[in-house]
Amino acid sequence: MSKQIKSFLGANTPNGFHSLFGELYNPYRDSRMYIIKGGPGTGKSSFMKKVAAAAEASDLDTERICCSSDPESLDAVMVPELGLCLADGTAPHVIEPVFPGACENIINLGQFWDKEKLFEKADLLRSVSIENSIFHRRSTKYLSAAGAITEDTRRIVQASVDEAKAESFAQRFCAREAPRIKGADIGKISRRFLSGITPDGIVFFDSTVTALASRVIGLVDEYGAVSGILTERIAQTASKNGYDVIACPCPMKPDEFEHILIPKLSLALLTVKSSHTSGVPFDRLIHARRFITSNVLKDRKNRLTFGLKTAAELTDESIELLSKAKKTHDRLESFYTEAMDFGALNIFAEDFIDREIYMRV
Repeated sequence: MSKQIKSFLGANTPNGFHSLFGELYNPYRDSRMYIIKGGPGTGKSSFMKKVAAAAEASDLDTERICCSSDPESLDAVMVPELGLCLADGTAPHVIEPVFPGACENIINLGQFWDKEKLFEKADLLRSVSIENSIFHRRSTKYLSAAGAITEDTRRIVQASVDEAKAESFAQRFCAREAPRIKGADIGKISRRFLSGITPDGIVFFDSTVTALASRVIGLVDEYGAVSGILTERIAQTASKNGYDVIACPCPMKPDEFEHILIPKLSLALLTVKSSHTSGVPFDRLIHARRFITSNVLKDRKNRLTFGLKTAAELTDESIELLSKAKKTHDRLESFYTEAMDFGALNIFAEDFIDREIYMRV
C-alpha cells in the first residue's frame, strides 16, 4: 500500500512567510519538475491532487506539500519513485526555471481562462488583493509579538540549561538508536514543516508521523529551551552516521529544529508543548527538566505562565486575521473560477497523468 506524506514547505512566522521551497527539488540532478503558473482559483491545487491520486492508485508513494494559508490546498506534490515533482510557482513561493526544458517545464493555466472576463473585473481584483495583503500583514504583526514573548520565556529557561549534558545525551542516544552504518555516505537532511499556523488554527500532520515512524519519542519542553539542542545534535549525528533525516523547523522559530524523523529507523522525535498537540501515542518521553540546573521553572513560574498565555492569545488573534485573509482569497478565486474553462483543463490533466504516471509505472 502506498504512503501519503503531508507537510508544509512554507510557514507563517513572526517574520512573515518563511519558504523552504528551495528544498523541493535539485535542478542539477532532477529533470521532471513542472512549475504551475496561474491565478488563484485556476485549478492549480486540483490539478496536483489529481496527479497525486493517480500516483497513489498506482501504488506509488507521494508527498503532498500543503498550503499554510489553506491546508486543504496543495502547493506541491512529489512522486519520488518516478522522480516527478509539480509545484505552484506563484507568490509567495515563486519558482522560476534554472534549466528550462532540460529540468523544469512550465504549465501555464492562463491558457484556459477568458482574459476579457478578468479585464472586466480588474479594479475589483486589485481591491480584493490589497485587502488580502493587509490582513496578512496584520496577522504577521500579532505573530511577531507572540514570537517576541515566546523567545523571552525561552531565554529565561535556557539560561539554566546544561548544554553539555544535553549534547552528551544526544551522542549517547545516537550511539544506541542510530549507530554508524559501515561504508555509508553521509545522509541527507531534508527540511519540512510538520506543523503550521493556518486559518484553521495550528495544524499538525499526525498522519505523516505514523506513516514514517513506528516508534515515537516525545521531548517534553514547554518553552523550547532544550528540544532545539537535542534535535539539532541528533539530526547532525544521525546524518553523519549514514541516515537520511527529515528535520522539521518550528514555525515560531524557523531556524531551529522542533521535530525530526529518521525513516530508515522508523523513528520520530517530537517536541511536546501546549501550543501544538499531537494525537500520536508516544513510546517514551524525555523531559527537558532533566537538563535544567536551577529552580527556574518554579522560581519564575508566574512570568513563564504569563508568557505562555499571552503568546497563545496573540497567536489566536493572528489566526483570526489569517482566516479573514482566506475569505478575501476565496473571493479572488471566485473571479478566476468564473473565467476558467475547466473542461479543457480536465482534458489536459488527463493527458498529463497518462503520460507522466500511467505510461511510466
